[in-house]
Amino acid sequence: MFLRSLIICCYLMAAYWASIHFPSLKMVFYPTLAAFSFLFIHRIGQLKDVLRIIIGAIVAVSLGSFFYTINTGAVSFFATAIVTISLIQLFKWNAAPILAVSLIPYFAHPVSLWTLPIAVLASLAGLLIPLWLISRLEQFTWLIRLNQAVLQLRRKALTITRILREPPATEIVQKTRN
Repeated sequence: MFLRSLIICCYLMAAYWASIHFPSLKMVFYPTLAAFSFLFIHRIGQLKDVLRIIIGAIVAVSLGSFFYTINTGAVSFFATAIVTISLIQLFKWNAAPILAVSLIPYFAHPVSLWTLPIAVLASLAGLLIPLWLISRLEQFTWLIRLNQAVLQLRRKALTITRILREPPATEIVQKTRN
């Protein structure tokens, strides 16, 4: 899991860096991308589900952009939310970030109807590259052993930290006597 997290965080960092340095790519990075990344980490072996979620996100953000283009008010926001929730339930997309991505137009204020759907498509399609890389790297047994060793070190560090935070037993006894 550490390897997956490391690669996904590198992708998120690259998307963020690109969005800062190239104004035309500003819409490629959005916080919901991190939620999609975390969701996809746990579904690496289920490419069909990942593709369904990506399609759902593109449909939802297109609907959000369409409703935003019609009207930027609260009624349009509500319509976007209710239609997206209905689609999530109807198609059993089972991914909360789809609702979040449908509402991005109301906060990002895209200039064009298709700017945001294309940016979301590019960033989620780009997310497939690190997922593919993860699936290939996890086939190497030495990486699996390294990942397990890192997890064991992390658990030991957390245990030591917890032990150091606990007061000594003599302090507890003295406090209960007083």
